[in-house]
This record gives sequence, structure tokens and C-alpha cells, in this order.
Amino acid sequence: MRLRLEFSDKYRLWAELVKANTDSLFIEAPTSLVKLGTRVPLELAIGGSILVAVAEVVGQRTDGGRFKPGVWVKLADDEVLKVRRFLGLAEEPLRVSAGRHSHREPCSLPMTLTTPALPHGARVRNLSETGALIETTAPLKPGQFIEFDLTLDDATVLALSAEVIREPDEACTGVRFVEPGAALAPLRAQLERLVARPPKQRQHVLVADDEAEIREFLSRALSKHGYEVLKASAGKEAMALIRESRPSLVLLDILMPGMDGVDICKSMRADVELADIPVIFASAVDRSRLHDIADEAGATDYLTKPLSIGDLYNLVGKYLK
Repeated sequence: MRLRLEFSDKYRLWAELVKANTDSLFIEAPTSLVKLGTRVPLELAIGGSILVAVAEVVGQRTDGGRFKPGVWVKLADDEVLKVRRFLGLAEEPLRVSAGRHSHREPCSLPMTLTTPALPHGARVRNLSETGALIETTAPLKPGQFIEFDLTLDDATVLALSAEVIREPDEACTGVRFVEPGAALAPLRAQLERLVARPPKQRQHVLVADDEAEIREFLSRALSKHGYEVLKASAGKEAMALIRESRPSLVLLDILMPGMDGVDICKSMRADVELADIPVIFASAVDRSRLHDIADEAGATDYLTKPLSIGDLYNLVGKYLK
């Protein structure tokens, strides 16, 4: 016997199976035809598309009058990964651990790699007491030990050692300082000078959605009200822009290729630099489920699709006074 679940769109499937971490699903069915412990094909239908997964029957309810008969089924981890691939998500969801605990300031400071001695040009794009984001085409790998000379804005040259902690992303590599010692005092002085710079005049809003029409609609609407709009079409791209630009507000679709909005929001809430940025989910998930998802992820608020221009302005104005 083949069981079947129908979803009106991919958002319902995502909310039910992938992000809700559902322990089991109830399906109406004649219990006489399905036995406990059996593995059965389960059709997941979205419009005209059908994905067939294998589910295990873990419970039964016979016809008692008030409730309809049916079975509870559970998907194994590899079957959930199949659904993730079907939706275009990364095969493994992000595991959010501790984020950054020291503030980084954007900058553009020249540096020279000394170990390994490489001819590649390099600059520090942002800086903290504990690490930096380096812009370079040098072939660096996570776990690698490097040494470099950093030139501060007062012409002081610091000799620093660091561990590479992040894969290069668009030629940018994250490093963590190793025993900065005497370099710590001039690093702190440099950070104080960076913090004292005049603030940005226009507020930046990041719009992340995999649908081009929605990105353009939001961009035009917000630009008319004087906001500088940054756009991203995928989760990883959005996360990189958030880390680099630290926008004043993030408008985030929940279901995007590679990295979904819930994982992005959780990463922001675990990062000292990003934790206070308002995050508004904009999603086609039904309102009651969206409320629970936004609450669990740490979002500030949410909008349901199709978007209302009035609701958009009200929320953005509420959090960007």
C-alpha cells in the first residue's frame, strides 16, 4: 500500500518535514491494510510534482467515531535529507553553536603574509581583538597556521600569528589570532579609532529572497523611503552580506537554496555583532505556523505572502525609527 500527503506548496512541506523536525506524521488510512513496523512508500505531492520517500509505520488509530482512522509514520534521517535535496537546501542543516563574542569593525588595512611567504596581495576587511576577515586570493585552508604583518592606519606595523578558521568565501578568509600578546594594546587602539568614525548616513536593509520579482518589489518600495537596499538570492549569499555590511534590518524569506532563513536567524542571534539586528521573516508559510517558526528562530517579526505594502512600511518603520 502507498500512503500519500499533499502540500499546497513547498513552504508547507518545508515547515512540516524539514524545519519542524516532526517526530511522526499522521495520515488517514484504513489501518487494516498497514501493519505496525512496516516500511511503506510515502508520496509527498506538491502541485504536479511528487517525491516518493520511504516511511516506517510507528502508530495506528482505528475508527472510533470522533476521529478518523489512520497511521503515524516516521521518516529516517536519510529520507529527510532526500526531502532537503528536493527543496534545494543544503543536505545538512546548519548546527548553530557559539557565535562571535567580540565586535569586529569594517576597515581596509594592508597586510603581508610572511608564513607561508606568498606573493598574493591581502587586506584586512574587518578587525577585532580576537581575529580578522582577510581579503586575499592566497590558497589558505581551515586549520592552517599563518603569520603576517598588519599595517595600522597610524603606520604601526604589527607582527601577528593566526589560525585560519573559515573556508575562503568570495576571496575572504576568517582567521583567529594566536597569542597576540604585545600586539593587543595597539589592536585595541586601532579598534577605538575605527569605532569613532562618523556613522553611515543611510540605513541599510538586506532583502533576501530566491524570487527575483519579490526582491525587486521590496527593493523599489524601500528605496523610495530612503533606505539603501542590499539584495541576496540564496542563504549563503545573504549570510555573507549580513556579516560584511551589518545592515540595520534584514527582510528574510524562510525557504531559500542552500541555507534557510531559520538557520540564518539563529546564526545572527548567536553573534555579538549581529544579535541586535531586527529580522523580519517574509514567507508563504501559513500564519499560525509562521508565528511558531519565527518565535523559535529568534526573529523580530514576520510578514505573510502575498506581501502588503502597507504592512511592509508599518513593520520597517517600527524597527527603523
